[in-house]
Amino acid sequence: MRILHRINLDVPAGVEYQFCALIGHAAVQAAFDHDLVYGSRLHPDLAPYVEPFVDSAVSFKRAGWLRLPRRPTALRQYALASRIKRLRSDVVLSWSGFARTGVARAARASATPLVYREGGGCWFEHPPQAAAEFIRSISGAICNTHASMRMLQLKWGYDGPARVCLGGIRPEVMAAADAAEVTVRSLANRERVRIGVAARLASEKGVCLAIHALRHLRAGGMDCELHIAGDGPDRAVLEALATTLDVRDHLRFLGRVSDMPAFYRGIDVLLHPALQEPLGNVTIEAQAFGVPVVATRVDGMAETVRHGETGRLVVASEPYAKYPDLGGTRSSMQSTQVYDPDSNALRPAAFARPETLADAVTSIVGDAQVYAHTSQAAAAHARATFSFERHIASVIDALGQFGEQRAHSA
Repeated sequence: MRILHRINLDVPAGVEYQFCALIGHAAVQAAFDHDLVYGSRLHPDLAPYVEPFVDSAVSFKRAGWLRLPRRPTALRQYALASRIKRLRSDVVLSWSGFARTGVARAARASATPLVYREGGGCWFEHPPQAAAEFIRSISGAICNTHASMRMLQLKWGYDGPARVCLGGIRPEVMAAADAAEVTVRSLANRERVRIGVAARLASEKGVCLAIHALRHLRAGGMDCELHIAGDGPDRAVLEALATTLDVRDHLRFLGRVSDMPAFYRGIDVLLHPALQEPLGNVTIEAQAFGVPVVATRVDGMAETVRHGETGRLVVASEPYAKYPDLGGTRSSMQSTQVYDPDSNALRPAAFARPETLADAVTSIVGDAQVYAHTSQAAAAHARATFSFERHIASVIDALGQFGEQRAHSA
């Protein structure tokens, strides 16, 4: 089976790394042939993990040496449809590019099944007409969590075939965790607690809440520091917030971290107070290193963290209207609605109180026995639940199934 992947690879991030891990996996290479259509460019950090495993790679903005203009849109659609036909693709796989009408039309024009891989795209706001057209065009949806599937169904009314292929920990990350031989971590040799945040520095990730939580922890007498891995548009705002809250000397902005295993080994607890999160790769990777996780009880994080066992899940009790008061900025990536795992329904976006986040951290690191138990449970949970081999097997099966189906229609 030949798959044409449509994914933007301009920035190295969670979905992009998952794509690289999937196409480079031996089982996927044995099952499929791969072609790639990316956005503006193939990021140089991703290229070594992509180019050896695809038969062709081209920007959707080009046809050979010719750069295609944005208008008329039919020009790029025609070029993509022609490419699909020329390559004899059996499936077009759209990665988190929800409501890509150009891809949908090209797939229809070439009579090729379109499969949508949902990992966050349907959280964003899209023109209803474009979303409806896209939904009518897809043969099936591969979702990385139950929350992703429900978001697709509840927010956009999708009622076609869907499979939950629970996300897995990338092999190189799990190999590093296994090499560390961490079955249980201890705070015995730590002079101070190291709290980690790993996220794009954008408002929807809730990093400002982590900085407020740091202030509450230190005010309560905990000797702790915050290490932030990641970069993004809010960095200057967050640095200013840390100064305003008088915690700048206890906080390290690390920028983009290439060696994430080293980051996980160097922290004691991961704090992930995101306002929305389809899966949260960092939450499952940290647990593989025996790092307990404190996260918001929203979307897919209720599936990655076992509350009271591998970490703590904090209810988002504060209305989004109050978020700017704590340093939250406006973001085009912020969804107005999120998935509530307790009610199995959508609810308005909200955020967790920093004091409650701080209390959750204290409940883990404040007791050596609790910390050791949580660490051990986290490492075991990561290995038992987030096997990349199992993820790959389920994706291969789903692609085979959806590739045989006709496009779902209203």
